[in-house]
Amino acid sequence: MSHIDTPIPSASSGTAGQAFGGKDAALKVSIFTQLADTRADWQHLLETGCANPYQSFEWVSAWYETLGREHGIEPAIAVVHREDKAVLLLPMGAEVTAGVRTLSFLGHQNGNQNTGCWDADFYAKAGPDEIEEILSSLCRQAGADLLALHNVPESWLGRPHPLVLHGAAPSPSPVFMRSLPSDFQVLFTETHSKSARKKLLRKERLLRAVGDYKVVKAQTPEEIRLGLEAFVDQRTKRAAKAGIPNAFSTPVAVDFLSRLLNATTERRPLDVWFLDVGGAIRATYLCLENAGTIYSYSNSISHDDMEANSPGNILFLEILRCACADKSLNMLDFGLGAEPYKKAWADPVSLKDSFIAFTWKGALKKGLDRSRTHMKSAIRNSGYLWPLVRRVRKWKAGLS
Repeated sequence: MSHIDTPIPSASSGTAGQAFGGKDAALKVSIFTQLADTRADWQHLLETGCANPYQSFEWVSAWYETLGREHGIEPAIAVVHREDKAVLLLPMGAEVTAGVRTLSFLGHQNGNQNTGCWDADFYAKAGPDEIEEILSSLCRQAGADLLALHNVPESWLGRPHPLVLHGAAPSPSPVFMRSLPSDFQVLFTETHSKSARKKLLRKERLLRAVGDYKVVKAQTPEEIRLGLEAFVDQRTKRAAKAGIPNAFSTPVAVDFLSRLLNATTERRPLDVWFLDVGGAIRATYLCLENAGTIYSYSNSISHDDMEANSPGNILFLEILRCACADKSLNMLDFGLGAEPYKKAWADPVSLKDSFIAFTWKGALKKGLDRSRTHMKSAIRNSGYLWPLVRRVRKWKAGLS
């Protein structure tokens, strides 16, 4: 077992640490470099505590074994115990850039939000002094110059998130969320005007009129293969046409998705939905379902004679019909990015980026990273600059 650990003294010792819930027992932070060594605690917190599916063992493992290894990232999984009970797990990774060792969430580059995995009682009561001690211990053990906590929800599960630190900056993009009623028509009426509803339903009728109209949530290996191949092909063509960066353009990135889609766990960590019209897949959606929430991760549309009928929007409409009818689902998480189609269905939820420097090198990089985050936020939230960026991308794509 590859790990090191350090106790965090309780308040009774007279240090800056804080006893939790009136108990005097010390917290202990252990750092593991092998993901498998943490699986039991990880799974326990996922099943009984507070977490999000982008930080499940299956998701993070798939990312690390593919994109993480390609990027040269070293795992540093922090498990916090009170006595013999795991109360917090932070799936972190260390990356060295220009001699600066930065610790950040594993997979944050290809996820939507980061929360950590918490014991419910500990999450409800954890205070800032306690969190500071935990993070300081984590970074000392990992030899980090800088800690970067990206895309942490400002508020989560009824309280301000403890990992949103003092001085946190807004993340470049929010996530979009909305509660799901059991009746889809209620949701549709609340979120769309009468004319917008008529327009979408007209496009659905036009697609159905083509024939062979099928909405598929892939279950078999063949359906998964077809859905993933269509997703990759459509994303590639969209990137070439519009100049939009494609996060899944490499074989390694596709391998990451394939591992999630083909996982043999009781509940797959990722599903691919697709809309088949006239014998061809016209749109895909990658979605997750976890703890009452359906998460939209990524999507694609075909650029063909059906594009004018918005197959991506129609597929999502069909997915929402299914989600509202599913008694186990009560929340929609539309993921990162302030796209118009997301704003039509859901409301923005603020995310925050926090940075702590532990060395002078870390302080320099912190300044650069905060400036970069501020610039991205300013551009993405500008009614002039963001459309300009998109036009320039499209123009450059036309030159290639």
